[in-house]
This record gives sequence, C-alpha cells and structure tokens, in this order.
Amino acid sequence: MSRDYLFRYFYRWVSTMKNAHICHDKNIVCFCNDKYHAHIIFYKEFNMMELSIEDKWTEKNMFYLHFEMMDILSTRKNILSFFQFLKDENHHNKVNSSLKLSSLKILICCTSGLTSHYYASLMQQAQQNIIVDAYPIMNVEEVANDYDIILLAPQVAYMYPSLKRKFGKKVMEVEAMDFATGNVNHTLESIFV
Repeated sequence: MSRDYLFRYFYRWVSTMKNAHICHDKNIVCFCNDKYHAHIIFYKEFNMMELSIEDKWTEKNMFYLHFEMMDILSTRKNILSFFQFLKDENHHNKVNSSLKLSSLKILICCTSGLTSHYYASLMQQAQQNIIVDAYPIMNVEEVANDYDIILLAPQVAYMYPSLKRKFGKKVMEVEAMDFATGNVNHTLESIFV
C-alpha cells in the first residue's frame, strides 16, 4: 500500500468525523471542546501524523503521540487512542505500589529513541529497581539479547510481527494510550498479565 494512499485515507477518515474542524492550515484537523484543545496534524511530506490534546485550563499536555503512517492497523490503533482519550472523562495514571519488579532489564524502542527515552525515564522513576533503556528501532537487533523485555512504542508497532517471530514472548507493544499519556504503571502491569 502506497504512502500517499495511507495519507489520503486517514486524512479523509479523520476530517469527515463528527466535530472535526479543518483549521486555517488544511493539514490540521481540530477536535476542540470546552475542556481540551485537540489537534491531529498531518505532515504529508514525511507521511507523519501528530496527535495532541492540551487541557485548556491548565495548559498541560494531556496526550501526545507522533508517528509515521506505515500501515493501516497501527495507524488506526493510534488514532483511536486519541479519540478514546477525548471520550473518556476519567483519565487515571494509577500508581500501583504493590507492583514490585526486581532486576528486570527492559528495552523500549521508537523510531529515533527520543520519545522512548522520555517514557523509559518515567518507567525508571516509577520502578527504581529495574533497568530501562531506550534505543531507536534500527538498533534493536544489536542489543535485544541483553534485555528481558522489549517494548515497542506505538510509532514502531508495525514491527511487532517480525520482531515477535525473531525474539518470541519478550517482545511486547506499549498501548498507544499509555505511551501518549505517560501511564507507565499500566505498561509495567501489562508485562505480567
């Protein structure tokens, strides 16, 4: 499937949704309401999408995710997490103090390693008795054997099937909602489900 097709497909889908408003820049679709400034920005030249939700009153970034549109399934999953956030009034970043992990080495990967580095630091703060590192997806095969768990950020979820075949059960996906909202506790809990 061509990149141009993915761009057109998702732009058309998002821009024709209920409450969608095309902003002054045709590549920005807004879903603002009384509580949130919510935008989906399409970068056609890079085949990328940026999803962001900011609380109008606190100006706090509540949801942020950017990714390259590589396939229909992972792109759709990421977009749906954006709308789920807007729909759900109860956003909890619940801390589970009973979760005790020890001597676990976790690798988290995204496209360049920048956003996964931020998420890794949040995980490290939540559970100081584990080791969490971040790498770009292009380096995962070089270091995979040094880790107990390999977490794929939503930006690289399209790589899940091939990495799962290669490294087995140690490869997992971070849910888009968790990654975009910084809910590391839910990610840590999901490792042991």
